[in-house]
Parts: sequence; C-alpha cells; structure tokens
Amino acid sequence: MNTYQFYKKEGNLLIFKNQPVFVSVLVIAIFIVAGLCYKYKIPLLAIFLVAFAGLIIANFFAKKLIIDPQQQTITCKPSIFVSTKTYSFQDFSHFQVLAMKYLGFITTNVFLNIYFVVNGKEHKFMIGQALTHKGIQKMVNETEDIMSLNENVR
Repeated sequence: MNTYQFYKKEGNLLIFKNQPVFVSVLVIAIFIVAGLCYKYKIPLLAIFLVAFAGLIIANFFAKKLIIDPQQQTITCKPSIFVSTKTYSFQDFSHFQVLAMKYLGFITTNVFLNIYFVVNGKEHKFMIGQALTHKGIQKMVNETEDIMSLNENVR
C-alpha cells in the first residue's frame, strides 16, 4: 500500500490535495490591500478586490484532479467556470514543468501541467505548483506511479 504526499485515497480513487499555502498568502495580501483601499477612501476598488479574493477561494475549492486506476481515467475540473472533463490514460501525452524566474535566475514558482491528446486536439490541465523543482518532481513521480507509466519501461 503506497502512501502519497500529494494524493489522498478515497475508495478506488486518488484525489489530488490542493495546496492551500500559495492561495492563502495571495488572498491575505489581497484582503490587506482591500482594507487599505477602504481606509484611503477607495471603496469601489476595495469591493472589487474582496470579490476577486472570493473568486480565488471558490476556485480553490472547485479545482479537482481525480485519478481512477481501475477505470484508467483522470477527471479534471480546473475551475468554477470550466466543466469537468474525463480523460483516459491512453490519451495521456506528457507532463510539462514550467518555471517562472525573477531576474532570469531566481525561481519564484514552478508549475506542473499534464497534457492529453483527444481526437487530435491537445488538452492541458495544471496539476499543481511549488516553489522548487524538487517538489514538482515528487508530484510527477507520484502521478506516474499512480498511472503505472513506468511499469513497462525496463
């Protein structure tokens, strides 16, 4: 029985655990700026920022990645505005690791995307993000292990 750092097991399904740290820091910063805007008599901007933070929070709870190893499917729900899509393991194309750098050499954020090709069209879903490549590599390794991608490679 494998224990995973980024996935929780519910029955036969493995559900990706959303990472609350980045979202929490972002939302707190937006609320602080909204409070300052309200204090300095810019209430319209303050209301807009609070609404924006609310959307970020709602999106955090709506985003889902569910892997069903028995059915060999991955179900993705990227946000509250996009419908749920289910892909087969056979549609899997590749992973993409994208790093954002500050001043060209300081890594500020690293994203992990998964790609599927369905009927000749490429579909992308962001699995997660971290501050280092090491954290993203762990996400890739766990997802590959769940999908059994490396079983036939030897």
